[in-house]
Amino acid sequence: MISTITVNYKTADYLEKLLDSLFAFHPIGSVEVIVVENGSGDDLSKLQAKFPQVKFIYSEKNLGFAGGCNLGAQSATGDFLLLLNPDVIFVDDALTQIEKAMRENPDVGVGGISLKNLDGTQQACVWRFPTPVDQLLLLAKVPHLIPSIKPVANWRMADFDYTKSQDVDQVMGAFFCIRRDVFEKLAGLDDGFFLWYEEVDFVKRTKDAGYRVRYFSNIQAKHKKGGSFERVTTYRKQEMVRRSLRRYMRKHYGFGMWLLFSILNPVFVILGYAAAIIKPL
Repeated sequence: MISTITVNYKTADYLEKLLDSLFAFHPIGSVEVIVVENGSGDDLSKLQAKFPQVKFIYSEKNLGFAGGCNLGAQSATGDFLLLLNPDVIFVDDALTQIEKAMRENPDVGVGGISLKNLDGTQQACVWRFPTPVDQLLLLAKVPHLIPSIKPVANWRMADFDYTKSQDVDQVMGAFFCIRRDVFEKLAGLDDGFFLWYEEVDFVKRTKDAGYRVRYFSNIQAKHKKGGSFERVTTYRKQEMVRRSLRRYMRKHYGFGMWLLFSILNPVFVILGYAAAIIKPL
């Protein structure tokens, strides 16, 4: 069985649409569905009454995305854990398909799918691992001035063929299927990230442990990109990104890179304020 884990933080409207679409294509009992209300204050009582087959778990405080997923995983019984954003919409039995694909590829630790925009166009959902160079350029807002700058385009895999299933570095955390034994071996997500880069860190550790990360082009779902975080201000998002990125650099590139990103943080803060003025939400 596959267990889906969805972390809710002020996304009850999206959550209802997700659950409606999920059960439209997956019979009750064929999947285990878990929702973690992550201290957002959302009243989910109507959803709980509408979907009695769903396990609702309530956290008194916001544990962050990683912490919320780890909490949900404690109640999961499936062989596979599917981290699922509340702004995903199913168009077919993608859960059945991803479980089958993972069983057929026992050395794949994490699997992702082709995520589509709401209009059906392809969404960018595969990247290479971040490096200090491309992330420094990103925080310095250089791609706003030079969109095609090579290091960032390489990280974003602008030339990736989404019609072909293949091994990759990283798949989007919005639909993130993890083999349960891998999740347990790696002690789950690192909740020190709180939000952003936790799934990047997890796939990096997955590959370092000798497992593959696979993008399955023939499995799809729709995703309102950014829907889960659109109620967070731009400056707050930037602040969380910078903090998580410093942690990622410390873990995977060492103290020196952590120090560099920390020293430059005041510059990035100023640029974050500028971004917040230009785009408040």
